[in-house]
Amino acid sequence: MKKKGFIPIETNWFDRLFIGVISFVALQLFWMRFLENILSINFAIGIGIAWIIFVIWKG
Repeated sequence: MKKKGFIPIETNWFDRLFIGVISFVALQLFWMRFLENILSINFAIGIGIAWIIFVIWKG
């Protein structure tokens, strides 16, 4: 089933999962480079999982 959400292309659930995982990895790398000294990586993991769920659900 194709869906049109805030992602500017029509996607199915697997496309949204892929986009969510790629952005999760980018978030983790950004966090480890710039924010790990301030906050634990566990915060980034929680934010990333929430982001993946949001992209799959609303993307």
